[in-house]
Amino acid sequence: MSDGGGLKLAALRPVVGADKVLRYMAGSVDNAGGIFSSEPTTVNGNPGLILRLGGVIDGVLAFTVENARVTALYYVRNPEKLTRVESETPLTSR
Repeated sequence: MSDGGGLKLAALRPVVGADKVLRYMAGSVDNAGGIFSSEPTTVNGNPGLILRLGGVIDGVLAFTVENARVTALYYVRNPEKLTRVESETPLTSR
C-alpha cells in the first residue's frame, strides 16, 4: 500500500502479490527521473527504509514481517506525514 496524500503519486489500490509488487516498484524507480538511495530505519518498531530521490526524502518504506517473511509493505510519500522523519521523538512514561 502507498500513501501520497494527493500530493505525490501513489498506487490508488493495494498492489497484491510479490511479482506485482516487484514490477510496480521497479516501474516506479524507472520513472522517477533520478537516483534513489536508502538507509535502514525503524518504523513503529518494525524494519523500514528511508528512501531519497536525488538526496531529498521521497518517502518511508515500512515492512511487516511475519515468520521471517515480508508480508506487507507500506510506502508513505505524503510530505505532510514525513516532516519528522529525520528527528527522533523521545518517549517518556508517566
